[in-house]
Amino acid sequence: MKIVTRLLFLFLSVIAVSCDHGLKPPEVEINKTGLSGTIYYSNWPPADSIVLLKIVFFKTFPPSNILQEVLSNNAKTYPVALDESLPINENSTYYEIELGAETYEYIVVAQQFGPDYLTDWRAVGQYNSVPGDSLPSPVSIIQDSLLRNIDIYVDFNDPPVQYIEAE
Repeated sequence: MKIVTRLLFLFLSVIAVSCDHGLKPPEVEINKTGLSGTIYYSNWPPADSIVLLKIVFFKTFPPSNILQEVLSNNAKTYPVALDESLPINENSTYYEIELGAETYEYIVVAQQFGPDYLTDWRAVGQYNSVPGDSLPSPVSIIQDSLLRNIDIYVDFNDPPVQYIEAE
């Protein structure tokens, strides 16, 4: 009888330990549509020469005007908030952004170098699938797909060709 009691106790203990939170719906991971990658920095300028630092995703290349492209929804920025900047004086920054399923012809890290938000911008890095290429590489995003490793290299001493215009 002691053996049966012990086995019953052992059986109930195993069941109690293996039970979780009961019945609950499975966790569904919603597929993201967008891009992610890392920005690698070198040769930082003095901190007071950087007002803001943003990634800009342009649907057209070359873009006609940064402000017009953003206002007409032909470009997206990261960080999205107008007064928010990417981190400054770091070796690298990871980013992830949800974007529409379409092609972005020009992906650039832009530096606001002066007080005028409308005009004081320059490209300091661009996405290239072939390192050292002067022309930017387009990226096509597929619905429910997060493209990874869309990395951008920024060398403040050697910025890319300036295709963007502020005004």
